[in-house]
Amino acid sequence: MTTTRTASGLPLGCNTVLFAMVGLEEALQHLAWAGYDGAELAYITGMVEHVQPGQDTASYKEIRQKAADLGLGLYAIEVTPNAAERVEAACQIASELEIPIVAIGSGGKPGDEESFRQAVDLGRTLAAVAGRYGVRLALKPHVGAAVYNTETALKAWQEIGSEHLGLNFDPSHLVRAGEDVAEAARQFTAAGAVVHSHFRDCLTQQIGGPPGPPEEQVPGRGRVDIPAVLRALKEGGYDGVLDLEVIGAKSYPVSRAMGIAAETRGYLNRVLKEIG
Repeated sequence: MTTTRTASGLPLGCNTVLFAMVGLEEALQHLAWAGYDGAELAYITGMVEHVQPGQDTASYKEIRQKAADLGLGLYAIEVTPNAAERVEAACQIASELEIPIVAIGSGGKPGDEESFRQAVDLGRTLAAVAGRYGVRLALKPHVGAAVYNTETALKAWQEIGSEHLGLNFDPSHLVRAGEDVAEAARQFTAAGAVVHSHFRDCLTQQIGGPPGPPEEQVPGRGRVDIPAVLRALKEGGYDGVLDLEVIGAKSYPVSRAMGIAAETRGYLNRVLKEIG
């Protein structure tokens, strides 16, 4: 996979879950029109499955060619739920599409030691699966899960101890864990743990609360200090993808989703240039 980059130096991608109201080909077309460098493909139960396992080689080749024709890299696949067979299916799809990253959560419950231990054990199993397919998992600390903040994320990553699993940095989940998100970025990068980054904002003041409607998830509209976070990531040496992940827009007209995509791309590109 060739990773294209903005003038700011970091590739800007967008998860196709934002365009859950249309098929994959149309979603990719809109991402290209919005100026993105690439896409993260959604394989998310209950939201949208823009890719499917078990397709023939020609079908996967068509997806790769469509993205290439639009000038888009294919950066990652996001999969839920965190069941072994589901993640293996995502790894198989990623291998076929020559996608290097599969984004996952931990499952489980926050603050429960047994749940955390089970998440680590499953993480080891899933990392071994990813290794067989030649891809890497990006584990995201997620509100309401066993791995939910900087402490549990770094602990899980260290205990899993696999080259086939790193961390997925997502400021919208960390701010809802009550954290200083720029400091979290410094700790993630200092450990050398970050292999991917989901990016969105949120307005909620409620610890553990939902991210809010799609418009509140647009970077720059919420309470995450986006410039400080991006500066911390870059100063820490992160040079991977920033993938916008906005959920909840499935009932929107595609033009409304396009507005969110275009606004975010313009804002993040400007901030990256200013701090770069």
